[in-house]
Amino acid sequence: MKKNGVIIIAITLIFNILSLYSCQDKADNGDFSYPKSKVWKHGVYSKYDAAKYENIFDGLEVDIVYSAEKNDLFIGRTDDDANKNNTFDEWLAMLKHPQKLKYWIDFKNLSNKNCDKAVASLENLATKYGIKDNMMVESQDVKALLHAKNQGFHVILWVDNLHYWSHRTHDDSISVCKSIRKKIDNLHPDAISCEFTAYPMLCDSFPEQNIHFWDTPKDFTEENIKHTQMLCREKNVKVVLVDYPQPIDY
Repeated sequence: MKKNGVIIIAITLIFNILSLYSCQDKADNGDFSYPKSKVWKHGVYSKYDAAKYENIFDGLEVDIVYSAEKNDLFIGRTDDDANKNNTFDEWLAMLKHPQKLKYWIDFKNLSNKNCDKAVASLENLATKYGIKDNMMVESQDVKALLHAKNQGFHVILWVDNLHYWSHRTHDDSISVCKSIRKKIDNLHPDAISCEFTAYPMLCDSFPEQNIHFWDTPKDFTEENIKHTQMLCREKNVKVVLVDYPQPIDY
């Protein structure tokens, strides 16, 4: 009996040690730390809006572009927006406590061609404001995202939506899911993102992925709020971008 007791104690100790190391690995594996609210503000282009929503939302989404000519990052959706001289640096400088927010960075022109300098520019700003762990970089370009990931950034893979296809069939949905799965296997992103009409396909097909939805119904109506709440209640949906003036409970 004493021998059996010693064996049980030894096994228990080994299990506890393995559990401790397992917990440490999980805590140190670089997973993005999501805030309490899944409802983030969509399309915060103005630096004044950034300051306005800083204390209202837990997370802000912003579109940026990289200018090779100026070697800088600018707020906008196209390369021409760099000519407006609305820099991402100025946008961040408007925030009183930038480290308290989470950021969904929709990098509109990130590519395998410019990723070295573009990601280096983002690294400089992330270091300046102490927000690298708070950032998620989104793009469709897997190779560019792999570079950003290798530089220590959290990445979001923007995925195709079956609703973009003019003639949709069951076989098309299978093809889309296979294409998405291949990209996920190559990148292992922190999250995948798509417009809200990809629900419930993404949730059903990729239950192991963190999912972000955007382009949700814009008007602050009871019907749209209920739809947003439905998305937020999905376990693997981590962020839902809204154009509402304030977050909602779900």
